[in-house]
Amino acid sequence: MKVAIATLAILLGAQIAASMIVRTSKMRAYLTARLERTFGRPVEVGQFSVQILPTPQLDVAGVTIGEDPSFGREYFLRADHLDASLRWLGLLRGHFEFGTISLTRPSLILVRSPNGRWNLEDWLPRATATPASGPRPSGPSQSAETANHLRKIKFDDGRINFKLGDEKRPFAFRSVSGSVEQVSPGRWQLQLEAEPWRSGIELQATGLLQVRGDVAGTSSRLQPAQIRVHWDRVSLADISRLITGTDSGVRGVLALDGEASIGTTPAGEQTAAGKWKFSLAARVAQVHRWDLTERNDNPQIGARLEGVWDVAAGKVRAEEMSVELPHSNLHGSAEVEIADLPRWSLRVDSAAVMGQDVVACYRAYQPDVAEGLSIEQFFRGKATVSGWPLQWSSAEISSEGGLLRVAGVAAPLRIGALAGGMKGQQFVLEPVRISTSATAAGAVQDATSKDEKQAPKSQPAQEARNIAEVSISENFEAREGTLHVNVQLADVTDVFRVTKAFGYSLNYGWELSGAATATMERDWRPDAAEGRWSGTIRLSRAELQTAGLNEPIRIEDGTLGWQQGQRSVTIGKAQAFGTNWSGKIEDFSSRAVADEPRWRFQLHADRLDAAELDRWFGPRGRPSWLERLLPALLGGKSGSGITNASELLRRVRAEGQLEADSLTIEKLKIAHAKARVEIRALKVHAGEIEGQWAGGTLRGSFQGVFSPKPGYEMAAEFEGVNLAQLPWASRWGGVANGKLRLTTEGVGREELLRGLTGGGEVKLSPVEFRGWDVEASLETGAVKAGESRWTSGEGKFSIENRELVLAGIQMDGLRVKTKVEGTIGFGQEGEFTFAPLVSGKRAGGETSVKKILQASGPLEAPKASMVAVAIEKTKQ
Repeated sequence: MKVAIATLAILLGAQIAASMIVRTSKMRAYLTARLERTFGRPVEVGQFSVQILPTPQLDVAGVTIGEDPSFGREYFLRADHLDASLRWLGLLRGHFEFGTISLTRPSLILVRSPNGRWNLEDWLPRATATPASGPRPSGPSQSAETANHLRKIKFDDGRINFKLGDEKRPFAFRSVSGSVEQVSPGRWQLQLEAEPWRSGIELQATGLLQVRGDVAGTSSRLQPAQIRVHWDRVSLADISRLITGTDSGVRGVLALDGEASIGTTPAGEQTAAGKWKFSLAARVAQVHRWDLTERNDNPQIGARLEGVWDVAAGKVRAEEMSVELPHSNLHGSAEVEIADLPRWSLRVDSAAVMGQDVVACYRAYQPDVAEGLSIEQFFRGKATVSGWPLQWSSAEISSEGGLLRVAGVAAPLRIGALAGGMKGQQFVLEPVRISTSATAAGAVQDATSKDEKQAPKSQPAQEARNIAEVSISENFEAREGTLHVNVQLADVTDVFRVTKAFGYSLNYGWELSGAATATMERDWRPDAAEGRWSGTIRLSRAELQTAGLNEPIRIEDGTLGWQQGQRSVTIGKAQAFGTNWSGKIEDFSSRAVADEPRWRFQLHADRLDAAELDRWFGPRGRPSWLERLLPALLGGKSGSGITNASELLRRVRAEGQLEADSLTIEKLKIAHAKARVEIRALKVHAGEIEGQWAGGTLRGSFQGVFSPKPGYEMAAEFEGVNLAQLPWASRWGGVANGKLRLTTEGVGREELLRGLTGGGEVKLSPVEFRGWDVEASLETGAVKAGESRWTSGEGKFSIENRELVLAGIQMDGLRVKTKVEGTIGFGQEGEFTFAPLVSGKRAGGETSVKKILQASGPLEAPKASMVAVAIEKTKQ
């Protein structure tokens, strides 16, 4: 018991004494010097403390290890806390020997100098040292053999930063933990774990990077070495953010395993100095675009590289490279040079690709791909490519053909043999034939019919129904290329089904059926922002159904043309809006103003009838028929979020000449009508309107505004109009000249007629009225049958409440003047009166009771009667 108490007292005294000694300036300087000799760098320390039990240990609160001046002025290593175990044997001999050093929350800066050296290469202490010469340091004696003897360094919650010269890199490792341990003289074992990190970027799943291996001491610049790396559960999005700082839009999970060795390979073979041999295996799964849902058939890709990394030359060569997909693979080699001028090259010696892997990769990046889409085809190829822009030294691709199956298309598409390769600096893909087959035309006969029983056993081969040929040429030196497409289609409907199955809907708001032939070419070059189409598509016996129209447009003969992206439509014969059309529509948009489509047209119609237009546009087409019609015809994408229909229409500009052999608006019929029309900013203006109306001429203008509520305004002048040819003036004769202005708003016949207002003035000469002798009737006070004639007439009229109101038309006769007043309804019924205009001899007017002639009822057969009214004499 006394021995135990004495021992405890001695240890307690030793602990107190040691704690007091390490606070002295002399011991502080000694310990600092020991740390500097251990790390080979200047050291700044905070508070020293020491403990004896359970094991001797030196604690330092805050330590900073300085940097070699050749690598900069910033610190090399900094830690919140340093714990160093002390060896009993060293203490008994009267000096400190560090065993294991533990660093809490250390921060290490790795610097690579312009000449390719790393500051880490001189950090780890050597296993042995030459005996020191010169004066012995003050303090307890120490053996030169153990002056730099360090067993193990442990890290906890650390961080590793990187610098290239004086430039600090945004990439770093955090949460670093593990150890560096000397397992034999001159041999160090690494066991480290860390999370990759990049400044300014929010990362979600960078995985855990594990490093295991052995390296030599700094006397041989860490060589020989053998390192193994494991990295898994890594998001592909975070990989892109780590490397480039941006999100590439790819989602998936990466797992990576690698081995690297220098000096001695695992088999004991010697390798060239400065060259690392490596093998790398990477596996990615669930690869898809960021905005698409993860699927079970998303691509899973495995890649393996084996080669040599020449650090001094800055070259990485993968002598063996392989990429594996579920049903495809490719093998080759690759080389990357990361010296002053980065370069890379890739050689694919053999590639075997199945169509189902092509579809899986395509589906992972393209939305709205149909579920039933499949390609049953096998492709072979090889290539050599380098640099950016890509420089192809060689390339070959071939296939014996296959089938493309699309849901909704009855027969599979047959893809013909495919062959392509380099010819000089130009890659040429020979024409590939794609076709569908159908049974021969004719009625299907019953299997038991006599004709079928007598039919020969060998039937003629089925003829191709839809045929397309595609070829590509690309000049990699000039970076110019051309895509050729030749198509013959019995029905274009399947084309839209196929493109929709691939996620591209060509027809937004419209459907087209019928036969078509096309010869198209798309070329691209460096001075063009994007490729442009040239060629023609000819339609025959086709029907076009589009949003906003209740009836389909029937195209007997029409041609769509492109010339370097400029579009045109030539209409040989088309039936729409109850008439036949012909003419041309051209795109003359400026390429510098991509958001302002401009069109020029020259259209001719046999006959136009407002009643037919109302049938085509309503009621299902109303109220927004124009906003539904033009975006569909102009290629607008419904629901795309790019722009709404009104904004698309607001940017449309169209102008041209419109002609019609006849134009009918209710009872108004105009022959040989033509106008200069301009559409711009949701407004239509028709100027230079001309036509033949009732034996005379009509000239005027028209203005229409389609937003927010459609409104229309028309101003016209007419000359030489024969009253006998007007539907509401069948009893009249003579010639009329005058002016007219009308306004209305709304959509549809009833709403337009209900809102129709306006007025005008008219001059007549000579004038006659058949049915009654107005002058005789007014003189006798009784209705007299016969005819009435006036030398001239003039007055004003107005239109409102679905009626034509005669405000007082003064008719000049040979003996008396007559005033005509009344209303004529749009339903061909009216009520109007003939009253005499009596001239007085006095200055003031004088009234008297007279009888006037009144007619009412249907305009074809009105009833006449005499009515007594007060007549005012006019001033003389």
